Amino acid sequence: MYRSIRIVRIVISLIAMGVPTWALVAGYDSVFVRMQILTALLSGVAVCLIFWAVVTLVYGRIYCSTVCPMGTLMDCVSAAGRYARRQRSAYRYRREARRTRAVFLMLFFVSLLVGGTIIPTLLDPYSAYARMVEELLARPLGHAETPVRFAVASMAVACATALVVLAFAWRQGRLLCNSLCPIGTLLGFGARRSYFHIEIDPDRCINCGECERVCKASCIKLPEKTVDTSRCVVCFNCTAVCPDGAIAYKSGRYRLDMPMMQALDGGGSSSQSCKNLNE
Repeated sequence: MYRSIRIVRIVISLIAMGVPTWALVAGYDSVFVRMQILTALLSGVAVCLIFWAVVTLVYGRIYCSTVCPMGTLMDCVSAAGRYARRQRSAYRYRREARRTRAVFLMLFFVSLLVGGTIIPTLLDPYSAYARMVEELLARPLGHAETPVRFAVASMAVACATALVVLAFAWRQGRLLCNSLCPIGTLLGFGARRSYFHIEIDPDRCINCGECERVCKASCIKLPEKTVDTSRCVVCFNCTAVCPDGAIAYKSGRYRLDMPMMQALDGGGSSSQSCKNLNE
């Protein structure tokens, strides 16, 4: 089932990237622009903001996995990197860069509050993607409308953005989404308590490491069998590869039947017996 869900998600994300890309190159308005969070913030469209807030609280960071074209571009680059190296994904758990995320989120909102748009549009994933498409695709085709005096600077920013995205996504997957992107950090607050989320069943898990290996968000901590839902982009990679059905997208949490002996840093072991809260 999860493999089919993953395929559907990929198809939707490619459409959500392809349609606005075509619209930007052809010079047409796209409904995907009005669905973007920064666009809603700048235009004061509360309906769009409320919609994404509710979606995130219920389903997690679906926006990042399906609607954000920059995220889909990173996934494509990451897949190309794995193919070029002729090896499968080999991601590992990475600790959350809380200070970095907080700094960039604060910089994003402070700039908006003082009326600045340069920094927000540089950090916003859709704005950065649109800039790359306009400068690296539309302009060579003769469809860009940027005044000549801004062309060099805009092209330089687009090229720098493309290089950074390519360099990080090639080996690190969604690292930029969970470190620098203010939209990802903002949605992460809601995703941390989302109704549906990725959950590991400790009774079924055999510690094979398949889920951690394919987690491009590097948010699965296998020894503790936990998932950092604030960074999880709900791509269903992990659920599709688990050989024992030990990881699922579900509501509710697991709890211990007895206190767990926590392992100290650097060594030790733990034993636990869990059951589903929904049972």
